[in-house]
Amino acid sequence: MELIDNLGVLNIPCTYSRMVPYNVTEVLNHMYLIIRNVRLIDGTGAEPVLAATVVVENGVITSIGNEGPLSLNHKHYEYINGEDLTLLPGIFDAHEHFAGDGGKNGVWAMADDSREVLLAKGAANARRALMTGQTSARDVGSPNGVSITLAQQVASGSITGPRITAAGSWIQAPTTWPYPFVTMIQNKAEMRNVISQQIAQGAGLIKVGSTGTNEDGSDYATLGPEIAMMVVEMAHAAGLKAAAHSVGIAGTKEVVKAGIDSIEHGFFIDEETSQLMAEKGTVLVPTMSTWDNRLQHAVSWGLTRDEIRASEMRREASIASFKRCLAAGVKVAAGTDAGGCPVRHGTLVREMEVMIEAGLTNMQAIEAATRTPAELAGTINNVGTIEVGKLADLILVDGDPLDDIAALRNIWAVFQGGRRIR
Repeated sequence: MELIDNLGVLNIPCTYSRMVPYNVTEVLNHMYLIIRNVRLIDGTGAEPVLAATVVVENGVITSIGNEGPLSLNHKHYEYINGEDLTLLPGIFDAHEHFAGDGGKNGVWAMADDSREVLLAKGAANARRALMTGQTSARDVGSPNGVSITLAQQVASGSITGPRITAAGSWIQAPTTWPYPFVTMIQNKAEMRNVISQQIAQGAGLIKVGSTGTNEDGSDYATLGPEIAMMVVEMAHAAGLKAAAHSVGIAGTKEVVKAGIDSIEHGFFIDEETSQLMAEKGTVLVPTMSTWDNRLQHAVSWGLTRDEIRASEMRREASIASFKRCLAAGVKVAAGTDAGGCPVRHGTLVREMEVMIEAGLTNMQAIEAATRTPAELAGTINNVGTIEVGKLADLILVDGDPLDDIAALRNIWAVFQGGRRIR
């Protein structure tokens, strides 16, 4: 198969219907990229390769381990001596809301902004995230289809940001989650219509709110098993994944039984549900940054003792559920909930640190921020690991993140499709 067709479009085999073809005009500045003598962590969980050489041609990784044949008459290349540096896949935030700024009011701040303002904020937040080494993201919903538009703008090159797999506005029954700008449905017919509309608009995933949850993890409402099953069936029929905002015990178990692809948050997961998630291959996106960030800023935000205690209780429940899932063999993907909760964009490394504190090894945390979210987004054929034939979405960092994950903050360079972004 020819890498470049007659129209100048890079041909990458892809089974995921929502992956937008990458335009080669974006990478003509550096037709070849050669990184030599670098510590390579490829995102697969394999041991690091020392003194590795990685070659990129037209935005695609063509060789790992040696330079391979290069055209002598080719004039465009960038050469990097990677000594003392570590090369990794660009990191991937599995749960963001780019239209939100992530201040104290979190997702509620989006309720009063126009579509134009939300798009402007989304563009700025996307660029900020990319500059921190985050080359991909799942945007799990915003008002007025803004997430989908942002994903399309990044794909077209009109704005700079991570590759975005986007949901439309998230969908839920009226009693499950009372935010003012979600899409409310009353029955299966309404759910069917809303999902069909989002697929037609170009959604890359379907996001539902499955629970209305009390502070002790009990549910005062759930989506219902019939609607949950229909969500999964319609998403999968369209080649998409289905995600569920699931906090309470009963609602989480309900959507896992229905075959949901990911549990977002999952602060209250019991032993039975964790085993069921492992059996069905359901991924947990724990978003520990939600309570971690709130506790970090408790004093400056002037939180009351009751508010602080509520966040502490959420922390305790979240860590316990996370540990149950790890013990059961559930895959986890790192996601910050930036913009949705009081978390700023570009802070995925902190989420990884908290996950490590809760039981992951450094290597597992790297997988949770590279390969696993790419699998969850359906983009693993193109990104998420460093392998021949994949897009060169790469980061170079100063230091070894296997010794200290904070090395991921020491960004030396960021590449997207072989093009140096930073």
